[in-house]
Amino acid sequence: PTGNLVLGSDGQVSIAVGPWAEDKLYYFRRYCDIFNTAMRYKWRSRAYIDLFSGPGKCLVEGTGEEIDGSPIVALTCRVPFTHYFFNDRDPAAIGALRARTQARYSVPIVFLCEDCNRVIDRLLEEVAKLPERETLFFCFIDPFNWEIEFQSIARLTQNKRMDLVITFHIGSMKRFADLPQDKLDRFFPDKTWREGYEDRRSRGDRAIGAYLLGVYKAGLHTIGYRHLDDKVFVTNSKEVPLYYLLYASKDSRGKDFWDKISARLPTGQGRLL
Repeated sequence: PTGNLVLGSDGQVSIAVGPWAEDKLYYFRRYCDIFNTAMRYKWRSRAYIDLFSGPGKCLVEGTGEEIDGSPIVALTCRVPFTHYFFNDRDPAAIGALRARTQARYSVPIVFLCEDCNRVIDRLLEEVAKLPERETLFFCFIDPFNWEIEFQSIARLTQNKRMDLVITFHIGSMKRFADLPQDKLDRFFPDKTWREGYEDRRSRGDRAIGAYLLGVYKAGLHTIGYRHLDDKVFVTNSKEVPLYYLLYASKDSRGKDFWDKISARLPTGQGRLL
């Protein structure tokens, strides 16, 4: 396998991840659990969308431990979703995920293999088959850096009750945001982020990361996301900032759920707010 795909114990490819990925999946699992447990009798359909699903298994670098990735975590939460939509642009990854899940779980699963932005049209076609007024969505957006375009999120979420958890890669963004990259312009709501970034960089402002996150959150607010949270912040073993888990909901109830599941760190210790 190429890139960060390695051979798993079951003969299918897995994805190599740093140990900090376990923290991300800790919060992710807790949110899947509370989302479905609380909403199971209120919504006929609860659909899960994973735009960067990977192969379903992760191999933790350094320890060699094999853990479930986000698709299998979502499939095995205490109360499952009623529908699943998995996408990954790597055919080897989505093939391994299909092999691991298709015959094992008795729920409707749609597998897609496209770029995260190009797949939006296909996704909209698929979710249109669900009862519009009776479906609650949860979408996990876990890119390697800034592949997802803001307008893709806007299109996917328009007129839908859809909670989001987005991995916001502040570490790599701060290192490369001074380069002329069109990808970053498409990642943010518009190009105006660069003006504020350049100004802060020229002044040696150390809060550039907070500024970039604020710009992104303001964009989410314009497309209907009134309830946002960025308290979950992940660093590597050297305490170097890696990413925020940015939570977004159009409903205050979702924010209450996120507050509950993020109140404790993976160690069990209460979070200092």
